[in-house]
Amino acid sequence: MSRFLQGELGLFHSCAHVPASVGAFKHPFDESLAKGMYRPEWTFVALSGDEVVGRIAFWGPPDGAHPFHLDYFDFDTVETGAALLRHAYGAVVTGDYRAPVGPRPTYELFLRDGWDQVPGAEGELKARREAAERGGLTFLRERLNLRWLPEYGLPERSTRLTFTPADDDELVLELLSRIVVGSLDVSDQQELLTKPPRLVAGQTLEEVASMPGGRSRWRLGYHDGEPVGVVMGTRNPGSATIGYIGVDPAHRGNGYAFDLLAEAMHLFAEEGEPHIGDATDVGNTPMAAVFDRAGYRVTGRVLVFI
Repeated sequence: MSRFLQGELGLFHSCAHVPASVGAFKHPFDESLAKGMYRPEWTFVALSGDEVVGRIAFWGPPDGAHPFHLDYFDFDTVETGAALLRHAYGAVVTGDYRAPVGPRPTYELFLRDGWDQVPGAEGELKARREAAERGGLTFLRERLNLRWLPEYGLPERSTRLTFTPADDDELVLELLSRIVVGSLDVSDQQELLTKPPRLVAGQTLEEVASMPGGRSRWRLGYHDGEPVGVVMGTRNPGSATIGYIGVDPAHRGNGYAFDLLAEAMHLFAEEGEPHIGDATDVGNTPMAAVFDRAGYRVTGRVLVFI
């Protein structure tokens, strides 16, 4: 029977059961700990005797009261992992828990590009999926992690759309209310099962507005004087990113998502951003194709559990 400890940072790195191919590569632990994105109270270890047989670390924004997702989830056996997961979630998901997606932190299982070429990779993935499900989590979606670097080159700026700052909340909210209907994003689809489009749109607006990049790069795209889409360029704690991008259903099929993305990329480039990091659902093939056309490259995949 394992025992669980919270906040034992000295033991965290003693876990010998670190995977070779899967796990948290987006947020280096010590660097992010120093910035307040990992915290002692969000870190847990499992002990069998004096041996560290499992570890968990939740990640959150530096100014956040609660963690947003689980990054590090390593263990010796599926049984240890599932028990540690239940213990850790029980500790961090209190009555006042709040996060952008769902009633508790998501578990994000990162698969770096070429992960399946590493010996033992399939077994490591299977064990983590099984432990997550036995621990009470449910698979939500698979996403592509994408990155653009200046040396990849900028796409040409649109000559058919004009752009204005997206600083009229009512106009943005009306547009988002139409965009989320028929959206291929799994989060939008899940939210629409229980909420009206305008409420989902309001949540999106609030969430992206709360990101550390602010709203100065948000743009509405117009064609013949009519707003056809919006792009919300911003920053997360790690890099420049597209907080949201969408096209009015009445104007889909014209390739405007590419124009919107290109505009945001030029704004970031003008500010000297060293890279842009983004993601899209594997099932959202039109958006994945837009990122590819704009010069982004796939850096891996992430399986999301909730």
